[in-house]
Amino acid sequence: MDYKKLADMLFPNITKPVSYYEDTVFPKRNLSAGAKVTRLAPSPTGFIHLGNLYGAFVDERLAHQSNGVLFFA
Repeated sequence: MDYKKLADMLFPNITKPVSYYEDTVFPKRNLSAGAKVTRLAPSPTGFIHLGNLYGAFVDERLAHQSNGVLFFA
């Protein structure tokens, strides 16, 4: 499969190279080596449930113990 061709079909308006997004839009974070970046993302169903709470707790602990960051998306 030609992934470049597939990407061009799915995202025809993206004209900048990947390096632009890595360097400009999403610059490197000033975190120590080994720091974890975690997130609590919305559920596909749209409803928050106890599974989300458990996942958020695990993500928060991992980020805290590694001097990382937790994002609420």
